[in-house]
Amino acid sequence: MSRIRLTPRPGGDDEDDRRDAARRDAELREAERREPDREVERRPVSAEPPMAGAEPADAEELASRVDVLAARARAHTAAGIVAGAVAAYRELIALRPRERRWRLELASLLEANGKGDDAVRELDRALEVAPDDVQLLCARAAILIGLLRYERAEADLRRAAKLEEFNVDVLTTLGNLACKRGRWRDGLEPLRRATELAPDYAPAYYWLGEVYHRLDQTMPALTAYERAVELDPGNWRALKQIGNLLDRLKRPADAAVAHRRALEAQRR
Repeated sequence: MSRIRLTPRPGGDDEDDRRDAARRDAELREAERREPDREVERRPVSAEPPMAGAEPADAEELASRVDVLAARARAHTAAGIVAGAVAAYRELIALRPRERRWRLELASLLEANGKGDDAVRELDRALEVAPDDVQLLCARAAILIGLLRYERAEADLRRAAKLEEFNVDVLTTLGNLACKRGRWRDGLEPLRRATELAPDYAPAYYWLGEVYHRLDQTMPALTAYERAVELDPGNWRALKQIGNLLDRLKRPADAAVAHRRALEAQRR
């Protein structure tokens, strides 16, 4: 099972998050303004498009059309053509309403472009079809955490945990939620368990580092952050925290290297 995306948003970086959200919203508006010049139909990202053409006549034709639309959706996403990507994903969902990956990818696209409420609505629709899908529940919970809707996120995670108690996404997202609420000790056990079950999953190590850091356990925090960076070299927040901890340990040269790497990663 593919892992859900858990963008690190530690409590101490809320101002950075607000600036990032404002920047993404501005970029989205600018992209939508320019899209007509790229011969892409302009529409609000939350609008449902009309059905395009007749349904494919057979399974082979359907599979071919799905492949074309999937390639188009991902290409538009990579190029920043948001409305074009949304339109392609909606056609995919119309063709394959029970295939969760298209809802997940569309929700991820919307959330990344500052449309968290629209992303939640997409996952609401997907969960109407598959109410016991743990990956969908975790994905919705992760977005709800970013929207500061902690109680609803907790309800999703409690349901997911009943279905799959030792699911790594469930455990990591529970840890993420505990961190966002400032309940650091509550996050310790699920995050430890997540790193045991998935020793190559960077977000679990990042959040575990956050917990240890807030509990003033410097060396375990440093070890967790370093593992997170080893698995995900672009995690600038983990690099920044490594620099802070190395400063505390009176290692200024090493701290300077970590801070420089954090700045370089943040600019990418």
